[in-house]
Amino acid sequence: METHIIIWIVVSLCAGCLAVLELNPVTDPVIGLVGGSVLLEIKPPGPLGGMIWMFGPEDMPVVSWAGSEPEIDLDYKNRVTLNTKTGSLQLKPVSLNDSGVYTFEGTVFVSAEVQPFKGSVTVNVHTLIGTVIVNPNPEQPIENQALNLTCEVLGSKTVSSRLWLKDGQPLSASDRITLSADNSTVSFNPVLLSDNGEYQCKAKNPVIEVASPGYILEVNYGPEQASITGPDSAAEGSSVTFTCSAQSLPPCNYTWYFNGADATQGSQYEIDFVSNADRGSYTCVAWNTVTGRITSVVKEFTVTESGSGSGSGCLKAEIAQIAIGALSGIALLLCLSV
Repeated sequence: METHIIIWIVVSLCAGCLAVLELNPVTDPVIGLVGGSVLLEIKPPGPLGGMIWMFGPEDMPVVSWAGSEPEIDLDYKNRVTLNTKTGSLQLKPVSLNDSGVYTFEGTVFVSAEVQPFKGSVTVNVHTLIGTVIVNPNPEQPIENQALNLTCEVLGSKTVSSRLWLKDGQPLSASDRITLSADNSTVSFNPVLLSDNGEYQCKAKNPVIEVASPGYILEVNYGPEQASITGPDSAAEGSSVTFTCSAQSLPPCNYTWYFNGADATQGSQYEIDFVSNADRGSYTCVAWNTVTGRITSVVKEFTVTESGSGSGSGCLKAEIAQIAIGALSGIALLLCLSV
């Protein structure tokens, strides 16, 4: 500690006698990773006469040198190396607490004169970014409702920037798609089917950049455009299948009603043996369990008598032709008998 004070006094006295040289560090700021090392490099214009490094606004001594062995402060024992030729300082291993401003003062010999110098360098220590994930809110996005995607960074307290990608390209903001001030959240108001795709967040600090796994956005919607396929009429005794369908994500549930009464569940309604009692209104109700939306469609069904229709018409025509032929034959026999 005494050496620190002596060096400081010598430098201060020289500073009062000669113009102090403002010496710029080689690199400023110096970026470090927790557990790694940083080099605070300076290049004085001549042989070093004395040197002191200090840290923080209170100028806490780190290391000093006055021509013999460097004196290292107790808080920096086994972590500091001073180059007595250049005055450069190496610090390792570093922690987040080592971030801040380091000031230095010293003297060099220039043309047989003692030249004081001083300067400062900023050190920024960062942690590794462990994991980056995209979290949706709500977890099941619904068409025409609000959606937020949040970029969550684990394992780092120092994130300098975030970048959002959609399908590998930078995401563009709009009146409907907005970004928070720190880019940590993307807001869709509302979210649309056109927003479907793969989203990633890249988190970056001065030592590393990490991208999240792809989050696949699938917007839930529907049911829409419900329809029933199947015949409008059928003969007694035949079989009939009605099929209900609707556009929906996830696939919707179907409930059938016959003439207003609950009939069955599922996308198909089957009648194995059609009777006159099956005529009426068949209603299919489609329900999406995620969106909570419901739509319905109605089909009117009629039943024809067995044997009626085009097939029975052909049979009657054949019978009539046979009857006419028989009558013609009888008439011919009567003529011959006369």
